Amino acid sequence: MNKSSLLFSILVFITVHSANAQKQNLLSSKEKKDGWTLLFDGQTTNGWRGAYSTEFPKHGWIVKDGELRGELSAGAESGDAGDIVTLKRYRNFEMVFDWKLGKGGNSGVKYFIEERQPKPEKGSQAGYEYQLIDDADYIYMDKKLPQDLKTASIYDVIAGDKPDARMDVWHSSRILVNNDHIEHWLDGKKVLDVNRKDTVFKNGVTDSKYKNYKGFSEIPDGHVLLQDHGHSVAFRNIKIKEL
Repeated sequence: MNKSSLLFSILVFITVHSANAQKQNLLSSKEKKDGWTLLFDGQTTNGWRGAYSTEFPKHGWIVKDGELRGELSAGAESGDAGDIVTLKRYRNFEMVFDWKLGKGGNSGVKYFIEERQPKPEKGSQAGYEYQLIDDADYIYMDKKLPQDLKTASIYDVIAGDKPDARMDVWHSSRILVNNDHIEHWLDGKKVLDVNRKDTVFKNGVTDSKYKNYKGFSEIPDGHVLLQDHGHSVAFRNIKIKEL
């Protein structure tokens, strides 16, 4: 390939890549009319801050190619740049987001985050977590993951009903919270449907690591959190509608 052809190919790649990035993180006219808002505009970190902080982390979380990326490598829960949370708190809402993890990756989207004091010395603030993880390959305590620790579960409380999620590809997720009714969706399919007043939910909390978190089954509202679990993760098209 001569230099002219190479330069042309590079320009085409940049143009197409830029155009694809610009198509993301937008609201249609219908979405605006229906009350949706963007939690990520594709260009800035506006609307977010560090958990238990007034500022956005100075490293680790970046905006690149229309993606909100956690370029994280410490391998510990909230041990690198730290989690980030929305400025606003939400009660009843519908939320959608695209996400991508690499092989062996681990992250999560939490809601009903209270930032209850005191701040945890280690780990992430407790909340209801839409788990994001390498279902097939992640090893936890020397074992394969149980279903309630897999993608789209309410982490450690209610298992999602789904096959293992592939890594290194984009997935689309949806969270619906309407009073005590909670749904989790993955790639257009509902994989979890539960009511917080149901025995199955209460038993799930009792059997989870949140059993000593007072009022965990009745948290009224809170921030949305993107988790730093020490593995790189990318998000885009993060949208929310209050109900």
